[in-house]
Amino acid sequence: MEFRKVYPIEVLQGFTDTSMFVLMLYDPVGDKKVPVMIGEHEAEMIIMEQEQRKARRPMTYELIISILEEFALTLQLVRIYRFEEGIFYAMLIVSDGFNKKTIDARVSDAVVLALHQSVDIEIAEQVLSETGFTPQSNDIEIGTTLSGNSSIEELEEMLHKCEENEDYERAAEIMKQIENLKRK
Repeated sequence: MEFRKVYPIEVLQGFTDTSMFVLMLYDPVGDKKVPVMIGEHEAEMIIMEQEQRKARRPMTYELIISILEEFALTLQLVRIYRFEEGIFYAMLIVSDGFNKKTIDARVSDAVVLALHQSVDIEIAEQVLSETGFTPQSNDIEIGTTLSGNSSIEELEEMLHKCEENEDYERAAEIMKQIENLKRK
C-alpha cells in the first residue's frame, strides 16, 4: 500500500450542522484536499495544537502521550489507511526503539497526537484518490459572491452549491457573509 504525506491545514465549522466540523487535510504533491468530518471537541483540540495553546488541565491526548512515554514508546507516524461507509480509519505507529506496533485510532485523535508530537501524517493513495478533491473555482466567483450585493437567499443558494461540490473553503467565506448580513 502506497502512502502520501498530508498536512492538516484548517478546521471549518459545519454548514448545515454547526455541531460538526470538517478537518481539511492537504496533499501538496497532488494539490488535493481531503475533508474529514470531526466533532466539536476534536476540532477544538486540533485548533489548540495548531495554535500551540495549552489547557489548564491535561487533555486526553496528553494522557495518551504520557502512557506511551511511561512504557518507553514513541509515536513514529500516523497513517490514514482506509475509508469505508463514510468513515476514515487511522493507525498510530509506535516504537520501543526495536519493534514497531500499530494502534487503531480515530483520525481526529491521531491528528491531534501527530501535531502534539510533530510527526508525519500519511494517507493511503487509494483513500486520497477516493476522498480527495482538487480545489477549483467552479462556477461561483468568490469576488462577486462576497461583494455585498448578494441577498441572503442568493448566498444560501451559493452555499448549497459549494456543499454539493465539497468546496468547503468557499462555503466558509459565504457563511461569514450570511452571518454578517443577518446581523444587520
